[in-house]
Amino acid sequence: MNVFIFEDLTLKNGVLLTNGAIKKINIEKLTKPENTLFVLPNELIQYKEFQHNLKNTKNIHASILNNSSSLNINEGDQLVLNTSNNYDFFLTTNKYQEDIKKVFSIFNTSISITSDLLFFKEAFKINSIYQNNVFLIDGEEAVKLSTKSFNLLEDDLKVKNISDLELKKLKNINFASYKLNTFNVSSIFNIKNPIKPLITALVIIFSIYITAFFNIYSNYAQIEKMNTTLKSIYGDIYPSENITDIYQQIDLKLNSLNNEQITNLTKTVNLLRQLSESVNIIKAEYMQEKILVTCLFKNDAEESIFINQQNRLNYDLNIIESKPTQLGKITKISYEL
Repeated sequence: MNVFIFEDLTLKNGVLLTNGAIKKINIEKLTKPENTLFVLPNELIQYKEFQHNLKNTKNIHASILNNSSSLNINEGDQLVLNTSNNYDFFLTTNKYQEDIKKVFSIFNTSISITSDLLFFKEAFKINSIYQNNVFLIDGEEAVKLSTKSFNLLEDDLKVKNISDLELKKLKNINFASYKLNTFNVSSIFNIKNPIKPLITALVIIFSIYITAFFNIYSNYAQIEKMNTTLKSIYGDIYPSENITDIYQQIDLKLNSLNNEQITNLTKTVNLLRQLSESVNIIKAEYMQEKILVTCLFKNDAEESIFINQQNRLNYDLNIIESKPTQLGKITKISYEL
């Protein structure tokens, strides 16, 4: 199996391992994705190992989302992806999944993807470092850190520096992966796929237009009836307003009501609820548009992962104090409301 390892989150360039050789290449220069494992940054598809005896896929996904330490403001946006291994999964979001599909849509086929954390865990089975990233697997949970974050750790952990030579020596390993379908109608017209018959595109487009034509006639009366009903209800609630664009006026009212109801107390409760799902909170204090949260971490690594996660979620925070104790590391963090 060939392996393509992306070098950053842009998913443009990477290194290709094929036939015992390795070379740097742009993804658009790759013409044959067949029998290739694409290794994405763990930041886009977060590796999760979940040992279970569950049979129902929905229950498995629900358990992973519930146990996940990833704080996402819109929890409904999270997705769990199955791999070829029953106990290995990926956690991502709808946005990341769509971005990934756009990158691979040039191939117009089904491809295999994995995260760099799971790849290096399966390939080398030890703590390793590659391209300024550290992959720690000798513990309860596999973790990916930047070299800068790793150097802040107090523990003396041994890591193996993975060279290109060692990558080239990799044998055919049954890597766990997720099958991503990248079919896109627009890719039929891509000059990289000249063998795609034009008739296929014409049939698809013609079918879309025929379906849309009949839907317009069947839905028009229902839309008009719904508009009339909305105008009637809105007029009863706000009789003094002149109705010009019913949907725009309803949106403005909803936004206004939501802004009025979001108080600092609500913001504080929501923040503490979200934080409590992934960190041990010792104390919380409210003072002048800020909330001070004192957290207990097991070690520097856990603290570093949490802070990086909060920054990715665009929280306005500052570390006020951080000190080691016999219980662990106690850190006081200030959040702007």
